[in-house]
Amino acid sequence: MKKRVIALAPFILWATFAYASEMKMVFWYPGEAGTTEEAQPLLDTFLDYVSGKVKTVKLTGRYFNTTEDGLSFIAKQKPSLAIISYAAWNANKEKLTNAQVWLATNPLPHGQKEESYFLVGKKPLAASGAAFSSEPLSPEFIKNQLGFSQIQNFKQQSTSQILMKLKSIAEGTQAGAAILTPTEGATFQKMTAPWTKSLEIIAKSKAVPTARVVIFNQLPQEANNLRQVLLGLKNEPEAKEILEELRLVGFSEP
Repeated sequence: MKKRVIALAPFILWATFAYASEMKMVFWYPGEAGTTEEAQPLLDTFLDYVSGKVKTVKLTGRYFNTTEDGLSFIAKQKPSLAIISYAAWNANKEKLTNAQVWLATNPLPHGQKEESYFLVGKKPLAASGAAFSSEPLSPEFIKNQLGFSQIQNFKQQSTSQILMKLKSIAEGTQAGAAILTPTEGATFQKMTAPWTKSLEIIAKSKAVPTARVVIFNQLPQEANNLRQVLLGLKNEPEAKEILEELRLVGFSEP
């Protein structure tokens, strides 16, 4: 979640509607940047815009970047909707009673509903070491979902300092490799710092789904309109800037 929040007042529909119901929503991206508090103004802008388009539903929501906080919010607040990173959905879906995938996110820069991770390190790859990632990834996810079997003997370590870990690998002070998210991988490929020349993209993962838009239980009738609004956002010029701040092109069928 980006920390920067832009002035989007011209794009908000400020009219007051007689909302038929309120829907709580959680944006759950373990390992992502930014705090819950920093993300709130941007989320409010997005949710107010969508509520204004739907007119009969008032959306409210929160952002969390740890597994524990996301699970706690869902258990206590009983949201109707969630946007969950695919890694978090894959790891926790059995704990989410009656949850089902409703839509797919189409993130920047590619705008598709599938994407790939990147395994970055020095060649030849060491036989053992640490597999660093900003997201908490299980060995099963790394091997079977991403297809990175070449690091099955590595010890997975989540870190909030993935760039520093990459630098340590490049300089030879840390044995291992880094598993970069699609966004991190795109950033890495644009980096020009001298130490990055020691690193290579060793493998690109299998294509995996993007963050899932998930519903809990049965949504009210107004949700049919909400679904169409979300699907149509990518075609609305006035929504583009809001979506870009969320690093999204829009939403699509899963």
